[in-house]
Amino acid sequence: MAEALFGSFGQGVGGISLMELPPEKPKQLRVAAYVRVSSLSDEQEGSFDNQKTHYTQLIRSTPGWKMVDIYTDHGRTGTSMAKRPGFNRMIRHATEKKIDLILCKSVSRFARNVLDAINTIRKLRQLGVRIIFDKENIDTDDMASEFILTMLSATAQEESRSISENITWAKTKRFERGEPIFVKKLGYELNERKEWVVVEEEAQIVREAFNEILNGKTLSQICKQFIRKKYKKTNGRTDWSSPTLKLMLQNSDYTGDVICQKTYVEDHLSHKQQLNTGERTQYFIENHHEPIVSQEVFEAVQRELERRNKPNPNKKTKRYPLSSRIQCGVCGGNLHRFVCRERVTWRCENSRKSKELCKMQGIQETIILKAMQEAFLERYRSIRKVIDIDRMQKDLTRAVAARDFSYNQLRLDLERILLEENVALINANGTEAEKSKEVLEELSRKREAIEKELRVKEEWWELLDQDVAFRKAALIKLREMDAVRNPIKLLHEEMKQTAFLRAWVVRIKAISPMSFCMHWIDGKETIIDFGKGDHDID
Repeated sequence: MAEALFGSFGQGVGGISLMELPPEKPKQLRVAAYVRVSSLSDEQEGSFDNQKTHYTQLIRSTPGWKMVDIYTDHGRTGTSMAKRPGFNRMIRHATEKKIDLILCKSVSRFARNVLDAINTIRKLRQLGVRIIFDKENIDTDDMASEFILTMLSATAQEESRSISENITWAKTKRFERGEPIFVKKLGYELNERKEWVVVEEEAQIVREAFNEILNGKTLSQICKQFIRKKYKKTNGRTDWSSPTLKLMLQNSDYTGDVICQKTYVEDHLSHKQQLNTGERTQYFIENHHEPIVSQEVFEAVQRELERRNKPNPNKKTKRYPLSSRIQCGVCGGNLHRFVCRERVTWRCENSRKSKELCKMQGIQETIILKAMQEAFLERYRSIRKVIDIDRMQKDLTRAVAARDFSYNQLRLDLERILLEENVALINANGTEAEKSKEVLEELSRKREAIEKELRVKEEWWELLDQDVAFRKAALIKLREMDAVRNPIKLLHEEMKQTAFLRAWVVRIKAISPMSFCMHWIDGKETIIDFGKGDHDID
């Protein structure tokens, strides 16, 4: 009876053999790579690009692998996780169950701090994320113990410490021989014999700064004077600021004497620069080069600066939801927050230095908030004047997915160009040589355009990554609205808070004090112009 109902062994319902059923499709591994170089030298620049290309091609060409991302830190130290945004974004995505496997060139590229390395690897293993280190041929999934990895991480940290000590030792020997390290400064250049030579055109600017302080002018007044005269700094720009000018006035190198080791690095892990107040030996080299100002003038200026100095021990840098996110549409500088008579105003950093640099006026924060609210309603209010809360939630949850799609599309385009370049190089012989040369030049232009677009978008994506906290907080608020009878009333209350709106608005360009361009998380823009139409901005 059983055989009549279900068929013979090995057959399923309807007499279909279980052996004939299609095999279950294997799960694709979601693979990422981490690439880091610690300096911006040409040699490491090449290594950086080569690693990105290598891992992109490896992941794309391996069956069963699906690319997640190539996480990068360019010119970042490996001894501190706090200063590596690419690394931190990768760990966050791993925590969010978006990664199964991470590829990395070596343990030292991953981290030179033993504690950070081991704790991070343990955390990833608990999440089920493997790491493969190419150079050491280590797969964390196969390790019976952490001993080998601990030793390698310790070796990487020791290597970092050794390099730091070797550099310090080499500098000390130079100082003992009376050979200071030349740092580019206004008024001097290094000649072929490694001598500090006065650049008279620049030296006149230095002398003028010292003289004007003794004539009673403030740092701010001198800066405006220099900007008006279009004096250039060492970087070629004319946007003089009080801190820049003060550092120049405090530089004793202008007297012809050099004090070596005015600062020192606290340790090889933190890389924190400390003012040397006796912790390290200082080396005084007298009459090392031609002075630009006399010792008497220099000391008189130091006394005057000290007299004017009024330190504020209670002053602390505070971050606001719009800090570093409002861009001046006139000069491209950042707008900074100021409070005067209980009124909050955002002012362009260059306009504050001098109207010669930028003529943008200060903008009241209430107007900026009103512009954000107007743009928000314009984006999410339907034809029936109903605010689409569901769309708001979808935009927040899809922000990272849209970013990943855009990234992957650009990487695919780049891979295609690289493949075509390889084919063209193979054909760059014989009768096809001239034609292949033209093709290579065209492909090179396309590749450079894609790489440029990637660099620009990576800056934008980094801003998105920094806004995770705003998006999470906003999603919590939106879920709370789902549980109340009148969500729109609660939404209007939340819209009075800049932090809530910042979840969707990544950057604001202030075209004028009454006109703004809102840049949304999906890359779209909305223009709000209070100079046109009927807007209530009171």
